[in-house]
Amino acid sequence: MNLGKISKVVLLVLIIGISTAIYFLYPPQPHHITFPGGKQFAFSIVDDTDMATFERVKPLYELLHRYGFRTTKTVWVLESNELTHAPNRGDTLQVDDYRRFIVDIQNKGFEIALHGVRGGSSPRADIVEGLEQFKSVLGQYPSIHVNHSLNRDNVYWGKHRWSVAPLSWLYGSIGKYDFFGEDEGSVYFWGDLIRQHVRYVNQFSYGDINLLAINPSIPYRLPDKPYVHYWFPTADGDNLDRFEYLLRKENLDRLEREGGVCIVYAHMGAGSFTKDRAAILRYESRLKDLASRNGWFVPASEILDYLRRQPGWSPDLSFRETVRLELLFLWGLALRTALPAPTAHGH
Repeated sequence: MNLGKISKVVLLVLIIGISTAIYFLYPPQPHHITFPGGKQFAFSIVDDTDMATFERVKPLYELLHRYGFRTTKTVWVLESNELTHAPNRGDTLQVDDYRRFIVDIQNKGFEIALHGVRGGSSPRADIVEGLEQFKSVLGQYPSIHVNHSLNRDNVYWGKHRWSVAPLSWLYGSIGKYDFFGEDEGSVYFWGDLIRQHVRYVNQFSYGDINLLAINPSIPYRLPDKPYVHYWFPTADGDNLDRFEYLLRKENLDRLEREGGVCIVYAHMGAGSFTKDRAAILRYESRLKDLASRNGWFVPASEILDYLRRQPGWSPDLSFRETVRLELLFLWGLALRTALPAPTAHGH
């Protein structure tokens, strides 16, 4: 093949590749949502309980309550194990002060969700016990579950998190860990209990403040993951720097303007939000700005339930939507790994 023919082949491949990328990544048209009470947008937080203690989270939730927010906090029920893995450390419902605090914020309108029954892997018998203790303490089973780190009982985690075969294979080839929550032959199986008790499971997190711009079909079903009723995405507010950057003024202006939905995923008890008084002040500054706007500030499952009742909502993702969600998450993961954490100091 001469040089001219090679150039034409390369050009054709580039054209096909770019056209395919545009087809899958072109943003969908968001649905117009009318929120309750004439509110312009919806906002909540899903607070990951990794490393959370009563002393760290209590002042943060006092501020949320003071400014009129009702958000979602995940918990562990049973004592953590595998404590050499730092994210497994933190208070559980076995700690008296923490349990009373969790019941108190639930009574104030906050939602309590599950982050696995403990920090560390749990066989089915422990999961059953943990779910029953959750119900005994909080009066109901959790509406939301969020997989935790390296727990082998995670449901559809690792390579099973993906629905697009090449991405599942890629992730599986570089991943070091296997997860078995949906494997009926495993001691870690509890997919049927998820199906029985839980409505929503978090799948991916993104850097965009308006989740409807990522995917108008929120929440959604995935036919290859039948144990989960509905999946939902979150916006990346992992630590205080990312939280502050995500909720900077220009982003909140856009969320209002677009009538969007933002469910922030944050590790509020891991240390960065309360490491000194300045951290709390930066956090409070973002809450004050949010509270001054015409937002609907309710728990995540309340937002998701409401979205399911909207005209035109469809639970089943198209193949194109599925590919787009997974590619955007993969791209965001690559950028997050390669680039330093953003900051919003001065905003």
